[in-house]
Amino acid sequence: MTRWSKPLGVLIIGAACANGAVAAEVPKAFAYEPTREPLPEETAPRLTLEEATQLALVDQPLLNSREATIEAAQQQAVAAAQLPDPKLSGALRDVPIDTAEAFSLRRDSFTEYTIGLSQEFPRAEKRRLKGARQSQSADVARAALDNDERTVRRDTALAWLDVYEAEQALKLTRRVVDEAELQVLAMQKDYTAAKATQADSYAAKIDAELVADKAHDWLHHALKARDALARWIGDEAAGRPLADSPSLPAMPATLPAMMARADQHPVVHGLDRQIDASATDVALARQAYKPDFAVEFYTAYRQNYADFVGIQFTVELPYFTKNRQDRELAGALQQSRAAQERKRDALRELHAKVNEDYVDWQHFSERVADFDTTIVPDAQRRVDAARSTYAAGKGAFESVLLARRGRLEVQLQRLALSVEAARAQVRLDYLTASKPSSGDAP
Repeated sequence: MTRWSKPLGVLIIGAACANGAVAAEVPKAFAYEPTREPLPEETAPRLTLEEATQLALVDQPLLNSREATIEAAQQQAVAAAQLPDPKLSGALRDVPIDTAEAFSLRRDSFTEYTIGLSQEFPRAEKRRLKGARQSQSADVARAALDNDERTVRRDTALAWLDVYEAEQALKLTRRVVDEAELQVLAMQKDYTAAKATQADSYAAKIDAELVADKAHDWLHHALKARDALARWIGDEAAGRPLADSPSLPAMPATLPAMMARADQHPVVHGLDRQIDASATDVALARQAYKPDFAVEFYTAYRQNYADFVGIQFTVELPYFTKNRQDRELAGALQQSRAAQERKRDALRELHAKVNEDYVDWQHFSERVADFDTTIVPDAQRRVDAARSTYAAGKGAFESVLLARRGRLEVQLQRLALSVEAARAQVRLDYLTASKPSSGDAP
């Protein structure tokens, strides 16, 4: 594992202590000791971006919850299509309340004990539509599950890229820290030998301190990014070292092809299922105009008198439809229209996001190519030239510091651009469900 055996500030102070006057000016704030290891053990298996996204789908509470919702809707679909439960009733009827037979259960021939069994019979089409409506709810949840899986993969990949950017920047900055420490030692020797001014010695020391502070800042970002990644894949997997590159595949399709794929996004599928469900609601509202009926069979017992049985039919009378059935149908039709408008809006939003992310990916990829071709090599040549000129006694030491600082900024900017290109590609993959072949991220 890459460790800091001493705080960065202490290393720099130790390198600058040959001259007491210089060491006395070193701020104590740079004696920083990390409370956590900056990087995971290098001996552990490296965590690739693809592996992280696969791990995020294993035992993910968000997905487990959605699967339970689907199973619940499937079970409810079966129940909704069944007849209602039969009802058992009992009654004491025709008890006299005056004359000589008042409150007698035996003397009046009309007093009876009855037991009845009734069954409601909603229309078969209503029951079928109710079952279909619950099945459509399960279909909506399945589309939501597909979208949740894509969302988890996307957010995990973005969290992995955050860790990657912070730790790669930390490594770059640490290399400059090492160079700065050596430069402080060299400058101290030159100062002792009267080959450099005290101002140059201070400049080297301050430059080293600033680079150390930048390393501390990147360490802070790396630790926070690891915690964010652990939200998706757990602490153990998030503690592994990352692969050396994101290894994202090459962009698999043109912009028009990705637009067409966006039309097949799970969000669109879910809205299609909602449109189907709203059509079923309209059909159910139309069925409300048709009456249901119920049947009741009962038997009556009369002490000292004849017993008897009976059967009773009940039929609904949907007569006052103006403020009930008509309103329900109108509401169902408006809900259907609302579902269709939501789909139109979702397609617009998806197309806009595909356009935005494709433009971002193209823009950042082109800038990375420019950095690799000219800017990074030129920044290194500038450092080499400044060192040679200073070594020959023809240039100022400040030029070396500026060149070195400029090279670090160039390297960090190139890293940030490459990660932004990868982020745009991850977002495009979420939107278009592309199945790329091979290749690396920019």
